[in-house]
This record gives sequence, structure tokens and C-alpha cells, in this order.
Amino acid sequence: MFRSLMVRHKLCTVMLTVVLGTLLFACGESEAAVPEGPPPDPPGPIDGQLGETVERDGVSITVLRVAATESFGSGVFADDANFFIAIKINVDNTGSAVLNQGLDALVLELSDGTEVKGMYSGPIATLLPVAGPDPGKSSEPGWRSWEVPKGTRSATLSYRPTSGLEIRYAIYPGKVLDRLTQDGEGQAW
Repeated sequence: MFRSLMVRHKLCTVMLTVVLGTLLFACGESEAAVPEGPPPDPPGPIDGQLGETVERDGVSITVLRVAATESFGSGVFADDANFFIAIKINVDNTGSAVLNQGLDALVLELSDGTEVKGMYSGPIATLLPVAGPDPGKSSEPGWRSWEVPKGTRSATLSYRPTSGLEIRYAIYPGKVLDRLTQDGEGQAW
């Protein structure tokens, strides 16, 4: 009888260990997982979405591509709790003003109201110049990036090329890739 109790005690201990281990593993997974369902609406008013061209007051901008990654390769990695949103943009100067494309002109607004300034990094093939195109000219399509907290599922790109002008795009980063290649395609390690 004593032996039978010992066997049951060991069996219960093993089962309890398995159950607790499974629960701990599942808890760790749920913290890293992206919430299911559609992403929330991006903050504030929106003028355009991926692929759409918005023209206003002598400025035409098109968001051509949105990608999310943990690395651009060559030692450029997001912090542990973050990832990069990289956006490929084309700007046309259809007016006579000098346009700003600097880090303060392209800002990402997160759902909690935080504004994140861009970084002059991204897929190396083409980075968006910091100076806007001359009047009557277009910039080459180029990339600009922002480092955001993991779990960011929507944001608003605010382009402020001149004083008093703002054009806002809905941004949905999608699946976070290990890294991006030079032309912005995903690549596994």
C-alpha cells in the first residue's frame, strides 16, 4: 500500500510538472504573439492608404510599400522590444515651394498618440532623400523607417512637407520579417 501511494505521488508530480510547464510555455507565447483579428484603425484623420496618391497644395505623395522587419542586415537590428516599419514613398513637387523630406517631415503616429521620428535607414537600394524634389520634379521612390514597439498593428504616417500642410496615410505593418533585402523583400536568416 505504501508503495502504491509513492507511485501515485510520483505520477501526480510528473503530471503537475508537465501541466505547469505547458502553461508557462503558453504564457510566453501569448506575450510575443500578435493579437488576432483585424488591426485597429490608425489614429486621427486619414487622407490615403497604401497605393493611393494624395495631391494637395503642390505636393503629391504615394505610399508604395509597407514592410516590417527586425533587421536591415549589416548589424542594423531593432531593440529587443521593437521592430522597424519601413515605408517606400514617392514624392512629386507639383508646386513652387521647397519641400521638406527630413526626419521631422515624415512622422509616424502610434495609436497611443506617441509620435516617432523617422530614421534614415532601410533597404539599402534606395533611401528617400532628406531634401524634397525641386519644383516641377519628382524624387526617386525611396525608403524611410521607424522603430516602433512590438505589437504595433496600425499607425498613421504624417507627411509635413511645408508649414501648414499635412498629409496622413493609414499604415498597417503586417507580418514582421527577420530582415529585408536591398529591394525590400523579406528574407529569412
